[in-house]
Order: sequence, then structure tokens, then C-alpha cells
Amino acid sequence: MYFLGIDGGGTKTTCLVCDEKLNEVCRVVGSSINYYSEGLPKARQNMKDMLLEIEKLTGISHFDGVCVGSSALFSRADEKQLHDFCDGVFSSDNIIMDSDLFIALKASEKKNVLVAIAGTGSMVAGFNENREVVTKGGFGYILGDEGSGYRIALDGIREGVRSLDNTGEKSLLGEYLLEFSNVKTKEELVDAFYSPEKDRKAIAAFASFVSKAAENGDKVALSILYNQAEFLYSTVSALIKEMPEKPHIALFGGVFQHCEIFTAYFKNLVKDSCSGCERLAKEPVYGAVVAAKESVYDN
Repeated sequence: MYFLGIDGGGTKTTCLVCDEKLNEVCRVVGSSINYYSEGLPKARQNMKDMLLEIEKLTGISHFDGVCVGSSALFSRADEKQLHDFCDGVFSSDNIIMDSDLFIALKASEKKNVLVAIAGTGSMVAGFNENREVVTKGGFGYILGDEGSGYRIALDGIREGVRSLDNTGEKSLLGEYLLEFSNVKTKEELVDAFYSPEKDRKAIAAFASFVSKAAENGDKVALSILYNQAEFLYSTVSALIKEMPEKPHIALFGGVFQHCEIFTAYFKNLVKDSCSGCERLAKEPVYGAVVAAKESVYDN
């Protein structure tokens, strides 16, 4: 028996194929399947391309169970959502599609857990007293994404411009912004960002420069990281109020993986509100495989 777990994040998709004992058989990484940002036809094609790659590597084209964790969803997909994305794409009699936070919760393997994801976007989820998945945040880069790489980067870019233009506090972010954009003057930044316009993923990449500036003691960069950590803490706090007891908090995403200052500050903020806080030991795509297997045995 073979099970397929899919972690469809905002900028990339990870596919994991495992056998019945959950041993890894194959792993493929491809483009986003978020049909809000990519459009449904493109999202479906991206998924088909990854399935073809899996078949090429393993010879496997049919799966006993499939679980799609998608950043486009807040909860379990209804019949229409499942039909629109999956029909004609997967060969399986057992397919479920849920949020990317659902698969992160499955990967935690803890009963009372809250998962906080801070990658290109951000969102948190946990179980209420009825074991129903409850979420906070996740409204995307226009409406929210507090504590995300995108928000950190965008704040850093704007403060970098203000530093270069002498309209804000002097900061290393100005120098780093020119380096990031591969230009020499502030005037060239307009073309660098608008011709063509940079996408979310490209902008979010500047978060590493904000982290670097903070590590070098830059007060503006430190303030950005602290502010975004506090925003994310507010989102987590709102969810904790709906949980039956103090949860264990599992952290996942590029910001938590690569920005130690942000992570340490966030952990300090939540220390009195949880039973423990650490990075998610197993990646969310593993939780998708677990859910795919459960979908077979639950039927």
C-alpha cells in the first residue's frame, strides 16, 4: 500500500510518498497549488506535474490514500472544492483535502497542541474541547499574515527606503536593500521592484536581510522583528482562549527555522501561556501522510 501526503504552501508544494509502515518511498517538491494565488487551472497543472515526476521516479500512479494540505483552505474541503481541484488529477479511492495547519497538527503527534506557522505567510491552529480544529489568522498578505516572512520583509524594505531617503531612522536596512536589489542608488529601486513587479516570494526573501541586520545590532531591524513577533503572539493568545487547557506550542516555517532573534523573543512571549514551546519535530507533510493512511482505515 502507498500513501501520498501533500503540503501545499504559499510558494511551494512538497509531496511525500510512504509505504504502509510510513517509510519514505519518494519526495518531490514543486510549485504552489494554492488556487487563490495561482488560479485553479495552474494549481491543478502544478499538481499533475508533481504526480508525473513521482510516477517517473517510482512507477507509482495510484495511491491507497491521499491527503492534500492546502494553504488555500481554512478547514476540510467540501465536495465542490474537492471535486474542482482533485477530479482528473489523482488516482485514489480515498482523498481528503484540508488546511496546511491541519496536517501540521497531525504531524505534532500531541493531543493538546497549538501549531504556529510563520513562513511566507502565517496562521495558527489548535483543537478545541470538542477536538475540532480552530484557526486564527491566515488571511493572506493583504489582510494579515502577521509575523510572516512577507510582513517582516515588507516592513524592512520600507524602512530601508526611508533610511536611504533620509526620511526615517538610519539603518543597515538601506545598505542591505541596495545589495538585495542589486542596484547602487535609491532611484534604481523603483525599477528593481516594479519593472516587473516583484511577487510575494521575492519580497519575502528580504526577511533574511532584516534578520541579519538585527543580528548586527540594528535597532530598526530589531524593532521590526519584535513587533511582528508580538502580532503573532496576539494571534496565538486569541486561540489559546478557545482551547481547554494550556497547549504545547509547535513552531513551523522559515521564520522560526532561520531567525533566532524572532524565535527567542516569541518563545519568551508565550512561555506563561503554554506547557512548552519548540519547533515542530516532524514536518507537516508527514502529518499529511498520516492523515492519508487514516482515511483508508477510517472508511
